Amino acid sequence: MTLSNCIKQALVFCCVSLIIIFSNTFRLLAQEIEWIEVSKTNNELLFIDPNSLKYNNNGFLSVRTKHSEFNPEDKKIVNSDSYLMVIDCENRLFSKLPVNSEPKQVKNLEKPINDKLIKQAIINSCAY
Repeated sequence: MTLSNCIKQALVFCCVSLIIIFSNTFRLLAQEIEWIEVSKTNNELLFIDPNSLKYNNNGFLSVRTKHSEFNPEDKKIVNSDSYLMVIDCENRLFSKLPVNSEPKQVKNLEKPINDKLIKQAIINSCAY
């Protein structure tokens, strides 16, 4: 076997190894979120990603959520939006932040006055 053949085989082996390693990494990163419905009204749904639930040092719960509006007649989704919800479970207060935010960015928490969807989401999220 010549030196050039050994080098070619080594390069092929390295390339194949890298492809295998990176393909497994991309598959892990591309896994879809398994949303769980926690609240529903006549035309709205609120889902949480249970894998995103985290408590911080202040005792606040953060969870990735998805709010969807649907047509009550045909049940088709009309609008959908994701955000990070930070919850004070003890006082049943909440704040909405952009998905990639940190819970420490919360300026103030608010009561879910007359918002059945958020109230139910807080109760169900805090049960985890």
